[in-house]
Amino acid sequence: MVVEILKYIGPFLRITALSKENIEKQLSYFSRESFKHIVLKSRCGICTSVNNLKLKNIPNFDINIFKKNSPLLCIYKKANAKYTCNSDYTGWDENTFKKEFNVSSNAFMTLCLLDFCNYYENFKDIDNKLFSVGKLYEKLAFSQLEFYSSNFRNNEGVFVDKKEIAVNSNGTLELEDKAKKFKYSDQALLMSAFYQASTFCEKNEGESYKAFALDILNMFLNYKHEIYNLSFDETNRLCFAMNIFYNMSKNKNSEQLLIDLCDLLIEKYEEKDLEADFKNENIDNVCLVYLNLLIANKNFSIFKFKQCSDKIIDYLLNLYDNERAIFLLPSDKKDIDYGSSEIVMYILSCIAYTNCNNLSDLSTLNGVYKNQLINSGIVLSWPDVPSLESVEKYKNYSLKSEDLIEDASFRSSSLPTPESSELAPIFLKSTQYNIKKDIFSSGKNTFDSTKNMPLLFMIQYVLNFFSNDSNQLEL
Repeated sequence: MVVEILKYIGPFLRITALSKENIEKQLSYFSRESFKHIVLKSRCGICTSVNNLKLKNIPNFDINIFKKNSPLLCIYKKANAKYTCNSDYTGWDENTFKKEFNVSSNAFMTLCLLDFCNYYENFKDIDNKLFSVGKLYEKLAFSQLEFYSSNFRNNEGVFVDKKEIAVNSNGTLELEDKAKKFKYSDQALLMSAFYQASTFCEKNEGESYKAFALDILNMFLNYKHEIYNLSFDETNRLCFAMNIFYNMSKNKNSEQLLIDLCDLLIEKYEEKDLEADFKNENIDNVCLVYLNLLIANKNFSIFKFKQCSDKIIDYLLNLYDNERAIFLLPSDKKDIDYGSSEIVMYILSCIAYTNCNNLSDLSTLNGVYKNQLINSGIVLSWPDVPSLESVEKYKNYSLKSEDLIEDASFRSSSLPTPESSELAPIFLKSTQYNIKKDIFSSGKNTFDSTKNMPLLFMIQYVLNFFSNDSNQLEL
């Protein structure tokens, strides 16, 4: 009898374990829907009206779909993520908004808008509501870039973080520089955003956006000597931004700059003592080095990049504790703080590794995803699955019962929805793991755009770039 029971336990455990494909699809769905919630429903920033986005001239665009939405022209730094949705108000608590503007957060937001446009383009002549989301995103992205260009530059013309001082009675915004120094990585991110925006225009209309992006590139080329003095973290961020730009433009002038940056990144990385320097707050930087070098190896097939990335992934995978089914950071404390950036970047590194090596699954990926992302409390809520009436719920958007996609491809059932919990679908800044008790605990329900915007973009970017269907690396 016992033997008979055990025969059923094995298959049951295999069924309840998420596949790598499930994990990838859940992450993709979360990033897409979390982003939509933040940009259209949160009000956490300077908002514009849908009517101001010049959408009426788009064929079959139903503006009434978005009448309750408040699209963001730019996003604030922080807020309480309690979500209110009723007849009087839809959004987050405006009294909790920290009215500062981080350049990179806003740049990643615009890059997300432009990337998601490609997804919603799939619904042309299939689902007008979903197709309209993409058109709204496209118009909003251009409005955001115009806003940044007018409001986020200092007297020298470079983009810097800003702080809101006041909104005057005539609606004009008063901002002041939050930092005197600019970041090269911020300029590179917006260079990518302006360049990508140019690809959505007719040739003549897009020239001004493309020219602006190339002006920023020329700054990098003219001040190349200063780049070699950047910190390890800033070099890492700049390298990623340049990877984004090169992958969308294939610009020859940026090619050698990117290769030089990767060489510099390896040099700075190898100067580090992993045990001494890469503590809790830095493991996401290790993951970003790994991803930067994988992307560069795909583009340039340079053995040095592959060799270093192999060493890094060995280090990362060795952090995994099989018994606890989590990765353990170097720490002498009884409690270990894990940032959402560390957890998500570790997961994305595992996904890139499995896809590059044609691995169908990886226990490390499954354990970290389940225990450190889903069960740790670092995700406040998870968007509900599409309804049975939605074409997103079916393969090839067919609406045929035989093509129905399982719920496990969209979400984990253990997390609440935004509507049931009245909490936004976001990543918290961090969660704490008690080694002795083997439990996680999270703090305040605070949204931080400097964490969420980069991660939402990274999820889509890594999943698309390292998809098993294309972009196979030469190993």
